[in-house]
Amino acid sequence: MFVRSTGKESRVVADLIRRQDQNPLAPVNKKSENQRAWTLLIDSYISRSHIHGLYLLFLPSMRRRMRVLWALALICACTVLFHVSYLLGERYHNKQFQTIVAHSHASIHHIAFPVVIICNKNRLNWSRLPEIKSLYNITPSQDELFDRILTAYDGFSFHNFNAFDSLLGESLDALNHLNFTEIVIQMSWRCDEILSDCHWQTASRDCCKLFRPRRLPLGYCLAFNELEKRRGTETGINTGLLLRLLLREAQHAPGNPGLKGFWLTVVESSVWFGFPIEVMPHSRTNVAVTAVYHYFDESTLSVPSSWRHCVMDHEEESEHFRTLEGQKYMLENCQAECQQRYLLRYCNCSVDLFYPPSDYPACRLKDLPCLAAHNHLLQNFEQPGEHPYVHREESGLVCECLHNCKSLTLLTDIRKSVLQPWLQPNSSAIESMWLNVYFKKPSMLVYKTNLIYTWVDLIGMLL
Repeated sequence: MFVRSTGKESRVVADLIRRQDQNPLAPVNKKSENQRAWTLLIDSYISRSHIHGLYLLFLPSMRRRMRVLWALALICACTVLFHVSYLLGERYHNKQFQTIVAHSHASIHHIAFPVVIICNKNRLNWSRLPEIKSLYNITPSQDELFDRILTAYDGFSFHNFNAFDSLLGESLDALNHLNFTEIVIQMSWRCDEILSDCHWQTASRDCCKLFRPRRLPLGYCLAFNELEKRRGTETGINTGLLLRLLLREAQHAPGNPGLKGFWLTVVESSVWFGFPIEVMPHSRTNVAVTAVYHYFDESTLSVPSSWRHCVMDHEEESEHFRTLEGQKYMLENCQAECQQRYLLRYCNCSVDLFYPPSDYPACRLKDLPCLAAHNHLLQNFEQPGEHPYVHREESGLVCECLHNCKSLTLLTDIRKSVLQPWLQPNSSAIESMWLNVYFKKPSMLVYKTNLIYTWVDLIGMLL
């Protein structure tokens, strides 16, 4: 909206003052003269205004009917302008998001090969039991109770606290001084006992140089690529991690009648735990991994995490930023921290065998019956607000955890084939199974979430 500057307005005011000076005897009505001067100024502005149709309302030659029509047209135009401006402002205020495919064929070489965690379903090597009893001076009177405790630990995991049901009502004072976490670690399987014939990227490697011990809610296990973050250079079967798992059934706890085999977990680095995959005896298991990456761009940083439904790495002041001590914020790490808080709520301790070192008090032998008594309350994660839609027999773990705003999802395609043990020539081959983990394809999908309208877009719409 502009006005051409001609100087007419100033000349009109000057003429009025000059006429007043030439006829000092004429009656002067300053109020009417000022009104006339302002009317002339407004008329001069409107007649030269670039607001389409506005000058027609004040055009002397315009008929009254046309003047009314132009007035209605201007009112409608202004109404539409204000309505559209209001809608744009409301959308900006509501901070609506959109998720788009940022890259449909991003190279898989930009990310590290997954962390592969292997756990024997029978966690303990029972052949070391006599050595442990001698080391901790277990007396004959304590021998039976000590065996039952370690048998329970042999199949112990976060969702299986009922393994300690047999200890309910028992007098545990005689062994309560022992650190059973250390005993379990000493009796756990070593890499050379259950891993063999390891290959990484088609090259033969020493299994004990690839795997290291790792705690997680399944117990004390062995993890590959957790710290090294090696990248996969090839894709396809036999191009990733290939190894043979040794069952060693003769060295399992005789009192644990559970199914034999292994648990396999494939997770992103910095993720503490995931949902395990069962590896059955006498089989070859091929796990093809496909990656999907999702991130929120910088335009979403101004929005709080509760609105964004994700947490940035640096948002330590956010109410949703809860993670394991010393660990990066990830959804799974937040859930693991939530598990610890529920253990503290019910039994005033945490199972240090499952989590990294922290300031939480570790559960002693006397606390294990308490964990068993609350096992039914520790089975499931429960989302806030799901009660009207999900029926549960028992309440679960209510954990208000959000995804990291830069999250990698690993999708696994599992194919199993039977090895036909009756055709194997030796006993070691009969008790073994092959595991093959590899990237399925050389590319991955990348999703980006951003704000539909930022303040820059809003200004651009209004101009």
